[in-house]
Amino acid sequence: MEVKTDRMRKEMMLPDMESTFRVFAAHWRTVDRDWKYPSHKHPLFEVNLVLSGTQEMKVNRTVYVQQPGDLLLLGPDDVHESRVLGEEEMTYYCVHFDVDERAFRELLYRNEACYHAAGSELASAIRPALDKLIALTSEEAVVRVESRMAALSALFELFAGISGTLGRRDGDAPPSRMSQTASEVAALLEQAVDETAEGTRDGRDMETIESIAAAVGYSPSSVNRMFTSVFGVSPRQYMSNLMLKKSKLLLMDPELTIEDVSHRLGYKNIAHFSRQFKRWTGESPSRFRGRFHN
Repeated sequence: MEVKTDRMRKEMMLPDMESTFRVFAAHWRTVDRDWKYPSHKHPLFEVNLVLSGTQEMKVNRTVYVQQPGDLLLLGPDDVHESRVLGEEEMTYYCVHFDVDERAFRELLYRNEACYHAAGSELASAIRPALDKLIALTSEEAVVRVESRMAALSALFELFAGISGTLGRRDGDAPPSRMSQTASEVAALLEQAVDETAEGTRDGRDMETIESIAAAVGYSPSSVNRMFTSVFGVSPRQYMSNLMLKKSKLLLMDPELTIEDVSHRLGYKNIAHFSRQFKRWTGESPSRFRGRFHN
């Protein structure tokens, strides 16, 4: 009797995804009417939401007045300062974040509007996620696994709301030549790191920024300028971030020794890899691995 081993008529697959992000100093705060925060900048994105009272925020010399529900979406290196307006105290919530998802970073860097009033498309899209994060912002949430997982879920909901809104707004504009070139360079960097980590490319033959620049038809300086403008980091920084992410994933594989990981990623010796990993993370590869494997 013939046995049919393949009865599948249709299959849908979720694409493989590998992304990392950082959230820093997410907090809500109530301040009195004399409060002000001096001019500063930082290398992270920031969402700043006013919950009560009135805030004046100056961003790159432009002044915005935030009422309850109004928010600002700030980019890295935006120079900003704030103070309370009026005679009432003010409560706000802010979250600083960074992500390595290429398309999301590009949307964030192309965004030119930082002020979004309550009820606007972006404010409406991300307010539910912000409310969840606000409810989870407590000392208890830091230690409870369930709360931490709920916070991660809310953060991804926040990112989805931001990217969806910015993507719809940006959808009708054809990508610029600069954007296309930067994306091509990023894809080549990702391919090189992926193939190295998978063992299909010798790490010692890792493509250099110079060879990738030649492949896309531009000088290294032009590629560096375009890439940094689109993604906010240089190609070398982007590649370093990819290598760090791959290092962590490989170190979590119990079948690989630290020497295996070092060799696969193209380092001359384990000592060189260990020094680089410690510069990236502040801890040695063995200590990082010890948190997952005894």
